[in-house]
Amino acid sequence: MIKYKDFAPRITERGPFGGASKYEVFSEVVDAANQWIESTTIQVINVETVVLPDRIEGTSDGVYGVTTSNAFYPVMISQGLAIKCFQCVRVWYRE
Repeated sequence: MIKYKDFAPRITERGPFGGASKYEVFSEVVDAANQWIESTTIQVINVETVVLPDRIEGTSDGVYGVTTSNAFYPVMISQGLAIKCFQCVRVWYRE
């Protein structure tokens, strides 16, 4: 059975009063994915980067999904309407 696991930037510093938080840099996200791969007995099929919405539920451990951050990228979805997204690492694997 093919499965996947997403690794998103973790919050390193929360913004005051719900303001913008600071996140890990992308190289730290890649390091976390590499550490997970090395610590398991999975067969990696593919590794890719994906852009996901600013709110993620059900991802791996850690704190994700605060609404604004220096790690987010605006993505146009329709007629000038933008949503905030961030770059993640997705590992496709077999157990």
